[in-house]
Amino acid sequence: MLKIISIPKSIVWPLILVFILTVLRVVLFSKYSLVYILWNILLALIPFFISSILLYFKEKNKLKNWVFIVLGIIWLLFLPNAPYIVTDLIHIGVVRAVPVLFDSILLFTSAYVGLMFGMYSIFNIEKILLSKYSTKITSIIIYVVLFLTSFGMYLGRFFRFNSWDLLINPFYSSDKLFKTLSYSAYHIEALIYIPLFFVFICISYYSWKNSNKK
Repeated sequence: MLKIISIPKSIVWPLILVFILTVLRVVLFSKYSLVYILWNILLALIPFFISSILLYFKEKNKLKNWVFIVLGIIWLLFLPNAPYIVTDLIHIGVVRAVPVLFDSILLFTSAYVGLMFGMYSIFNIEKILLSKYSTKITSIIIYVVLFLTSFGMYLGRFFRFNSWDLLINPFYSSDKLFKTLSYSAYHIEALIYIPLFFVFICISYYSWKNSNKK
């Protein structure tokens, strides 16, 4: 069980640093405005744990197709939470009572942790897909996943949509999403940020994956 939930060593120390800085921010400056970062990181952990569990059972040849599909859908719904933390960088300098450099280190470290959880999570799923499909089909699926993740980041940052909304009440959430996006004022914004997030995630993922191969 410990093998399944083991957090990569490259994330452990940055994760500890985020916790320490968050606590220090409250103690030194009496500001609670970024405590939610810990919640965001917890949400980023969910897709990582799901993908780790799926990969573990796949390696044991105990992964059923229906389990992979069901947990895969839940994984996809929560995956945007990992790279989403990068968008929290917009809060740098908002609270004047806290030194900008302090918040910069806290938010950049948090963004790194979230992004790394996302990279490992996607890589775990890619390994499972490669055992089922060809390299070409797997690549296409991963690109679709990255695009949907970018779309999820956009919805989370600009419309405050949450993964559990779609999970708990998918029909209401889908209807609300359709009505929201139907306003033309959001079209240009979507055309800018969704491709921007997509390019960012693609570059991040494939750069990370290639560096790990070496």
